[in-house]
Amino acid sequence: MKEEEYMFTLGKAVFCLLCMTLVVSFSLPQQLSHAEESVQLPIEREHLEDTIPSFFSSHATPPEWAEAWERAGKPKNTLSEGNAQKVQMLPTYLDEIDDVIQSGMEEDMYPGAVALVVKEGTIVKHEAYGDALKYASTSELLPLEKRLATKKDTIYDMASITKIFTSIASLQLLEKGLIELDEPVTSYIPELNDDSITVRHLLTHTSGLPPWLPIYTYETIEERIQTVYEAETVNEPGTTYGYSDLNLIVLGKIVETVSGESLDEYIFNSITDPLGMNDTMFNPSSDIQSRIAATEPQPYLDRGMVWGSVHDENAFSLDGVAGHAGIFSTAKDIAILSQTILNGGKYEQTRILKTDTVSEMLTNQITNESSLAQGLGWHLDRSWFMGAMSSPVTAGHTGFTGTSFVIDPEREAIVILLTNRVHPTRTAGSINPWRQEVVDKVVNAIDQHPNTNGRNSENEK
Repeated sequence: MKEEEYMFTLGKAVFCLLCMTLVVSFSLPQQLSHAEESVQLPIEREHLEDTIPSFFSSHATPPEWAEAWERAGKPKNTLSEGNAQKVQMLPTYLDEIDDVIQSGMEEDMYPGAVALVVKEGTIVKHEAYGDALKYASTSELLPLEKRLATKKDTIYDMASITKIFTSIASLQLLEKGLIELDEPVTSYIPELNDDSITVRHLLTHTSGLPPWLPIYTYETIEERIQTVYEAETVNEPGTTYGYSDLNLIVLGKIVETVSGESLDEYIFNSITDPLGMNDTMFNPSSDIQSRIAATEPQPYLDRGMVWGSVHDENAFSLDGVAGHAGIFSTAKDIAILSQTILNGGKYEQTRILKTDTVSEMLTNQITNESSLAQGLGWHLDRSWFMGAMSSPVTAGHTGFTGTSFVIDPEREAIVILLTNRVHPTRTAGSINPWRQEVVDKVVNAIDQHPNTNGRNSENEK
């Protein structure tokens, strides 16, 4: 099953890859991996250097991709509240999202959620469901008076959606001439074990680094980071797609090295603060704990119910700030970021990326016969969470804690679903069917409208 959320819990995690691979095994009290599928690209080792440019060309986009994002970028929409009729959507399908999300809560897939839908800059749905804090332990419910209901502005641990922020940060530095996509990572991080890994490989998950390592088991932050740098590749860089947290941990360190700022400072100064994303941060203050959705206990790290600090063990061991996980945010803030991307890198008077950079960021970098598409940090055309919205021009990401967002430039639509599915435990299983169904309802609301046929009427002229 195509899914980012392979879980290795209470036992061994075994990464088995064929051909140019090694097998890594861990025995731990409890583990987490955010590994995704691996796709072998048809590249022979002896011809690797000659072949990479054709598979990872910066100008390999089919024309319709750039055209879709160009169309979406023209309106420069600012988010505003509105109704479905204003943007030619059928409200009945949007109302059915409530039943979809409620069904997931009834099946104990997640205790609560926030859904937000945008069409042409108009927020047509923004609803909160269930509880942000419901359990005292993995098996004990809190008394009703101690539970916290989910609100529209509930703050969620975004988990791997952090990778999007790190990717944007690296591309900002690219625009400044401080980073080169095809430069070896060792030009910025000399300690990295493999000097054939490039920045592009990190962004496209083709570095060959293992999906995950339990770096939190080491004593110091320095040892944890050094373990990442010394990791042996499990595939030849540039030959295989393999989703890896390590890619973004390293990329985050590149951002810090090149910018001279810590990753959290850089993202605040260059992305979230300029965009007015006031509820997006690493390491939330204890003063706002009551606004945060809880996750799960982690007794093997001497942590009780994790509530207000990062869920990811490795990010926690790096003081809550890492390139792969650690950011907390709200549905509204993620909508601002998403609309910025739809606008071609600009929101109101703030530009965080050039339009050409946005187009490149959302260009499929894997242009062989593989059915998988991957941009620079972004997942593209992933039906397992994008549902009926999945297409060659659709972008987004998920987070292990139960978060996801999808951006469709052709429909000028954004679908955000935030849950704390790991509260009170990560063992409930995948919420991808609910992610898909929520997106499907939005697609129906747009495509079934008699006046639009699924597209902005201006785009049809």
